Amino acid sequence: MSQKKVLLVDPIRSGGVVPDGIKRELLEYLDGYSTCLYCTGDLHELRKPNIKKLVESLEEFIDCDYVRLVHGAREGMFTVMFAMFKEYVLKGARAPVVVADGNAHYTSILAAERSMLDVVFTATTEHPEYCVVAEDYEKKISEVEREHGKPPLLALVTYPDGYYGNLPELKRIVDICKSHGVPVLINAAYAIGRMKFSLRDTGADFVVGSGHKSMACTGPIGVLGIVGREAEIVLRKSKFKEEKEVELLGCTVRGAPAICLLKVLPYLKKRVVKWDAKVNIARYVADRLEKELEFRLLGERPRRHDLLHFETPRLYEISVKIRDRFFLYKELKKRKIIGIKPGITKRMKISTYLLEKEDANYFVDSLVEIVERFEKYGFTNR
Repeated sequence: MSQKKVLLVDPIRSGGVVPDGIKRELLEYLDGYSTCLYCTGDLHELRKPNIKKLVESLEEFIDCDYVRLVHGAREGMFTVMFAMFKEYVLKGARAPVVVADGNAHYTSILAAERSMLDVVFTATTEHPEYCVVAEDYEKKISEVEREHGKPPLLALVTYPDGYYGNLPELKRIVDICKSHGVPVLINAAYAIGRMKFSLRDTGADFVVGSGHKSMACTGPIGVLGIVGREAEIVLRKSKFKEEKEVELLGCTVRGAPAICLLKVLPYLKKRVVKWDAKVNIARYVADRLEKELEFRLLGERPRRHDLLHFETPRLYEISVKIRDRFFLYKELKKRKIIGIKPGITKRMKISTYLLEKEDANYFVDSLVEIVERFEKYGFTNR
């Protein structure tokens, strides 16, 4: 590893690192309304800078009918849920319930609550895999139908989840939901921009992605993709300002984040084809940590994502012995490795997305060195 290189292993940051060349190009767009000079009322139709081309390219990239820029995946989920709530729940057509996977991100839950919806969670398998049980969507939807006399408003699937990096049986879940006439929203904040993704292939209706989490983009920005007739509901126009889409409050992401996504999209198209190599690095790191440090990998096997979550008993025992929960963070920082949560030693969640093979070895070797040194010498004599 280069002496100047810093290794970033933080799951929420590794996929959002902006390429250096693009960073320099953003300087002229840092002012608040820098993209708005030639706007005629609809951000997504803007041609100078060419946001319209960006939207069309994203529709191809995600493989959907419509894309809208939003301020993040959470805002995209709220946009869908609240629009659907007004159209179906208030008119008595569907129950005010979202059926969500048991690994759903907290933002999915808050988006539902903000939309005045209840959340019913599907089951997951037990420790240590925590895999979403696809068939439980059938059970939970049927329970909602019996209780309310109508189907739930929406089903939500997290692909993958941000805790264990598990990729659920997406098509199986969508088929179950569709058999009950329930639309499906996919939270793909850790997928779009890292791996190839086709909304049309999944059979779902909506997907949200995160620019600052997985699309090499400055934040805040996300994408909302839509397939099918529900677009008329989510993208409805104002009665008073005919060019404005109500749920988006007219225009959404202005300035540097939108320009960043515009400029970075060609780079994203190239990097998603390297996904298999990224997964192989994750498997390599997980295998070494389990064998050499007795870490225990949580989540599905074999790994299919760069997000890794471990139980780390040896790190915890050291922290108790030396009475310093921050020792690991400090030792890794000395070695130019950042992204480990300070003060947490019972578990460790990392992303290997930015690591090449040499980096992966340096990371694992550093952990082994730290653990062995502290176990042998303790705090005062290390």
